[in-house]
Amino acid sequence: MISNEAYDKLENHLPYQIDYTANFNKSFRREHQLQYISSELTADELAILFILDFEPYLTQSEIAKFLFKGKAHIGKILNDMAERGFIKRIADTKDNIIIKRNIITPKGLEIIKIGSKEGQQIQAKMDEEFSEEDIKQFISYLKRYRKVLSSIVDVKLK
Repeated sequence: MISNEAYDKLENHLPYQIDYTANFNKSFRREHQLQYISSELTADELAILFILDFEPYLTQSEIAKFLFKGKAHIGKILNDMAERGFIKRIADTKDNIIIKRNIITPKGLEIIKIGSKEGQQIQAKMDEEFSEEDIKQFISYLKRYRKVLSSIVDVKLK
């Protein structure tokens, strides 16, 4: 069991609070998705559907960078999603390079529809709690935090 002294130190330790919040957010997304959106997709797969909905012409490499995952890992996920009917992968070209373009199927669009409705409900709750200025300030703090850490170690995101 953690002592009160150790707990107090963690409660006021910024890196711990950021990690805790990031992990909490991942767990929330996973549980919320399972309960309210679909149990057919993982959190990464749902994120990919929404990414493709916003930017349909992203390549596998671009999706990988967006999700901080390896290109090969994303390729496996995309192939699995295609096998299960959420997307269709077709040969195309981008910047004179042959790529596999990912098209959301009607089955995938239905998941996006449900997810968008749920996302709007979450956004409404956030809007009740945080002003636009609060959010801008918070994002500014997060960027400053990353800048400080980057001045110590240059982190290469995938």
